[in-house]
Amino acid sequence: MPEVKVIAVIGAGDMGHGVAELAALKGFDVRLRDISPEVVEKAMGKVRASLDKLAAKGQVSKDAADAAFARIRGTTDLAEAVREADLVVEAVPEKLDLKQRVFADVEAVAKPSAVLASNTSAMRIREIGAQLKDPARLVGMHFFNPVMLMDLIEIIPGPDTSADAVKTVRDVSKRLGKTTVVLAKDTPGFVTSRLIGIWVGGAILAHEAKLAEKEAIDAAMKYKAGFPMGPFELADYTGIDVGTHASDYIGERLGDAYRASATLRSMVEKGLLGKKTGRGFYEWQGHKMATHLTPEMGKDFDPGLVMSLVANEAAKLLDQGVASAADIDLAMRHGCAFPKGPLEWADEVGLDAVLKHLLRLEERTGHPLATPYELLTEKVEKGELGRQSGKGFYDHTAKASAASQGAGYETILVDVDADARIATITLNRPHRLHALNADMFRELRAAMHALDEDERVRAIVLTGAGDKAFCAGADLNDVGEMTPVKVAEVARLGHRMCLDIEKLGKPVIAAVNGVALGGGLELTLPCDFRVAAKRAKFALPEVTLGLLPAMGGTQRLPKLVGLAHAKEIALLGSRFDADTAFRYGLVCRVFENETFEKDVKAFAAEVASRAPLAQRFTKQLLNAASTTDLQHGMEMEASAFGVLASTEDVLEGISAMFGKTKPDFKGK
Repeated sequence: MPEVKVIAVIGAGDMGHGVAELAALKGFDVRLRDISPEVVEKAMGKVRASLDKLAAKGQVSKDAADAAFARIRGTTDLAEAVREADLVVEAVPEKLDLKQRVFADVEAVAKPSAVLASNTSAMRIREIGAQLKDPARLVGMHFFNPVMLMDLIEIIPGPDTSADAVKTVRDVSKRLGKTTVVLAKDTPGFVTSRLIGIWVGGAILAHEAKLAEKEAIDAAMKYKAGFPMGPFELADYTGIDVGTHASDYIGERLGDAYRASATLRSMVEKGLLGKKTGRGFYEWQGHKMATHLTPEMGKDFDPGLVMSLVANEAAKLLDQGVASAADIDLAMRHGCAFPKGPLEWADEVGLDAVLKHLLRLEERTGHPLATPYELLTEKVEKGELGRQSGKGFYDHTAKASAASQGAGYETILVDVDADARIATITLNRPHRLHALNADMFRELRAAMHALDEDERVRAIVLTGAGDKAFCAGADLNDVGEMTPVKVAEVARLGHRMCLDIEKLGKPVIAAVNGVALGGGLELTLPCDFRVAAKRAKFALPEVTLGLLPAMGGTQRLPKLVGLAHAKEIALLGSRFDADTAFRYGLVCRVFENETFEKDVKAFAAEVASRAPLAQRFTKQLLNAASTTDLQHGMEMEASAFGVLASTEDVLEGISAMFGKTKPDFKGK
C-alpha cells in the first residue's frame, strides 16, 4: 500500500469533522464531504473554532492552526472528495443500508489502492462491505468521541480484509497519535461497544431487580470504582436512543439477551433521550445534570455486581478469540475510561468473588448474561483465582518477576537507554490524564529507587504519555469517598514520593509535555530540572476547590520562584503558560512542541554526560542549603570537595580538559 497523504472523511457531523481536524493537524491533506452545503459549512466553522481555541490555549501555534485549516477542503461532491484519497473514512449515521450505499458509491470513484475505513461503533465489517466488489480494502476504524481528546482507535478487520489494509489503518492511527487495538475477529459491538452496553445494561438490571436506586449505583461507580460517570449518567449523556439502537443491533445477531431493556425501550418511546432532550434517567439543565451525586449515596452498593457482568462478557470475548486479555483491558481503559480493564479488575478482586456476584444476580434476575461463562467457572474450579493465587486471566507470577527487573508496572512505563545512560519514567494513565493515585505513588517510588541503583543510568526523565498531559493532579475519583484520615494518608504517600525524588543520587528531569495541575505541578518541584513544551500549562487550583497544595507545594514553591510568585500561583489557582513558568524561574528550558522529545533527550544526554559522583554530592549540598546555616554548609562543602578530589573522575576530567577530549566518567 502507498503512503497515506490524503484522507477523505465522508460525513461532516461531530465525529467526521473531529477526524478531519485531527488528521489536518497531523499533516494530512483532508477532504471533508457531506450531502448538504449547510452541513459542510457548519462543520468547517466548528473546525476553525476548535483550532482557534487550541491556539489560544497554546496547545498549537497560530501558524500550525492556520496551516491545518488550510489542509481541509469541504465539499458536497463525492468524486471530488475521494478521487485523490489514499484513505477514505466513513463517518455517517449508524444505519446499515446507508453505510452500504456510501461504500458502494465510494468504491465506484476511489482509486483502486485506496483503503476504505468505517467509523462504525458496533456494526460488523462483513455486513457493511457486503456490496463491495473488493471487500479486502475495507476495515473498521472506530474513533471515540470527542476525537481530539479520546486516545483509542479500535481496528476491526472483516473476514476478507487484507493485512495491508489493517497495517495502513494502524500506521495512520499511530500518526494521529492514537493508541490502537486490533481485534482478531469481526463481532457485533466489537470489544468496547459490547462491554459498555453490558455495563449500562447491568446497572439497569440491578436497578430493576431493586438492588439499588440509580443514584446509588452511579455514585458507587464514581466514588468507589473510580469511573468518571456512572452508567445511568453516561446513558443520558450519549443518548438513550443511541444506546438502544446499538444494543438492538447486537441483540439481533447474538440473541435477545443483548437487546435493550424494556426500560430503555419505554424511554425512547416517550422521547426521554437524556441530555439532548433535557430528561432521561435524570433531569438536565443544558450540559449539567440536575442531580448532584455524592459519595454518601453510593456507600451501600457494591460496584462489583455490575462489573462482574462486564468481566463475564469479557471472558467470553477472550475465549472466542476476539482479542487478548491485554487488548480487551486496554480498549476499555483507553476507549471507555474504565479505571481498570474488566479482566484486570476480576483478577484483582478474585474470580471466586466475581462468580459469587454472578450467581447472586442470576438467582435474583434470571437474566442469561448473569449465567457464569464456562471459562470463568473453569478457572475458579482450577484455583486460578487471579492475583491472590498467582494466576487468573493473567499470569501474575510472570508479572512479579518482570517487576523485580524494573518492568511490569501498571500505572507507569519505564525505559532505559543504556547507550545514552538515560532512564525515562512515563506516567501512563491516559484515561485520567495521568492523575496520581496510590498505585502510581508506590510504583513511582519503586521505579525511582530501582533506577537509582542501576549502574547503566546517569539521569532520569519523568514525563507523561502522549502530548496532552504531564499529570492532572490527584485522582479525585480515587479519593472521593475517603475520610479525612485516609486523604491525609494519601497526601503522605505523595510527601514520601517527593522526598524520595529529592534524595535520589541521580539528577531527575521533569519533562512537562502538557498540563501539570495541582499534584502534577507539585510532582515537578522536587525534580532537579523542569523543562516544558510550549503547549504546557501549569496551575495549583486547589484553592478554587477549597483545598490547599498537599504534596509539599507550599514549602518548595517559594524557594523556587520567590514568595510573591508563589502566592500568585497558589492563592489565585489560575493557569499559566510555559513562557510564564520560565519567567518565574519554575522551568529552566522551554522547547518547541514539534521537537520536544528530541530536545528533552538532548538535554538529558547533556546532564548524563557529567561526573555522576560530583553531581550526587552537589545535589545534596544544594538541597541542604536552605535548611543549613552558612558555616555548617561550607564545612560540608569542604568535606565533599576533599572526597571528590581523590576520585578517578577528577583525574579523568582534568586529563580531558588539558587533552581537549570528551571525558568518560566512570562514577569512581
